[in-house]
Amino acid sequence: MKNQDLVYLEQEADNFFDRNEYDFDKLLDRKKNLIDHFSEYLGSQKIDTILEIGCHIGDLLNYCVESFNSSRGYGIEPSIKAIEEGRKRFARNCSLFHGLVGSDKTMENIPSCDLVVVNDVFCWISRESIFRSIANIDERLNSGGHLIIRDFLPPKKIRNQNKHVSDQEVFCHKIVGSHAELFKQTGNYQVISSKIFTDSDLDLTKTKEYDLSENTWVDILLKKTWA
Repeated sequence: MKNQDLVYLEQEADNFFDRNEYDFDKLLDRKKNLIDHFSEYLGSQKIDTILEIGCHIGDLLNYCVESFNSSRGYGIEPSIKAIEEGRKRFARNCSLFHGLVGSDKTMENIPSCDLVVVNDVFCWISRESIFRSIANIDERLNSGGHLIIRDFLPPKKIRNQNKHVSDQEVFCHKIVGSHAELFKQTGNYQVISSKIFTDSDLDLTKTKEYDLSENTWVDILLKKTWA
């Protein structure tokens, strides 16, 4: 049985890209809203470099670079198809790398950054590499920098098999407090702002598949500081 990170790197991330084609000339509202909710605060901060984990084609990353007048965005993405599409579109502002956040080799390409964005990614990272992934993010985020996370916010820990992968154990992991809690418990990450919502607010079909309480989400902005 393969580690689920490798399943994504070798097949499922590309399959996800094929299943979820959209107009790449227009940033999806549900992506844009993640940044816009915090843009007034972040616009007052100095954000020179940005890292996005699971950046897909880099459209959200490019939006961040332009919104905050940053010098460069760096993206990590397990889908080579998404990387190739993004490199054609956003090379001016973004450097995109095929790989995993839990891979030290992949992270060698990433400089220290002022902002890290993790949009609906932590739940899909294997439990074997979740702490390495968090450590790699923490190591790249400058002191005083900011971290944006969109993640599930269930009342209890839950994991569901990825319905698109039938021959491997590939789970979606949902934990109490969201994965932002793992950063907060270090004492070195403080909440600046957050927004709680449900699948129905984003008009997602998953609402019909799972209990609504299981599909509560949080968008959260953290600052890396001991306070």
